[in-house]
Amino acid sequence: MRGAWWTRADASAKTIAEARDAEIDALSQGDRDALAAIWQNRGGLELQVGSGFAAISRELVEHGAARAVLEIVSQAVRDEVRHAEISVELAARYRGTEVIWPQPTKVHIPELAPAQGSLLATLHVIAMCCVNETVACAVLEAALSRARSPLVRAGLQSILSDEIDHARAGWAHLATLDAATKRVLPNWIKRLLAGKLDALLAEEAPMPGEGFPDHGMLSREAFRETVRAALDDVVLPGFERAGIDTGPARDWAQSSR
Repeated sequence: MRGAWWTRADASAKTIAEARDAEIDALSQGDRDALAAIWQNRGGLELQVGSGFAAISRELVEHGAARAVLEIVSQAVRDEVRHAEISVELAARYRGTEVIWPQPTKVHIPELAPAQGSLLATLHVIAMCCVNETVACAVLEAALSRARSPLVRAGLQSILSDEIDHARAGWAHLATLDAATKRVLPNWIKRLLAGKLDALLAEEAPMPGEGFPDHGMLSREAFRETVRAALDDVVLPGFERAGIDTGPARDWAQSSR
């Protein structure tokens, strides 16, 4: 069983409230509250991702997947709950209050018409693992490279270690696809990338908390550069290594710059 994540930052701490972090303690209460709100919101988002993995697990059971892929995807449900725990515990440490669990919320799973059956399951795996989780790894690494807060670094490292596995599940699933399925994927991948990233790449407003790089918060410019580098260096080459034509996706990526 894993130890508490915050022991990476303070091995003597018994609770998150006891964990020492001079970077957090040096902030004004107003700044701490602002960063707490960001982490609290992230807690709810992590639970939504977990529910997405639950839906994908059901689809893969129904339509088939390699054992290793199903193991990772099903474990990802629990991982994302743990990520929510990390997020709301960090929020509590910033606020200096008790931990507050995220409120219930509706979750939307894209229907991606007219895809059905095993193709729909594969598209959901691609969107969640090959795109979302792969890009998330790059964003977490960029945040870690800037963060100085020991607790933020510990939280980001804990989340990143899981996200790497989640991304691998997608690439492993692609390796099991037959040639006929791979031939229909190019335009779908373009659609998935546009649906997931168009708004994020076009957004000009400052990122929440971007004035606090020492606390793992990226600026809008750094976020955009990180996402684009992940697409160019990892995501698109990954599809190509799987034998999938990325011409339409690369056309989209060029037009989004």
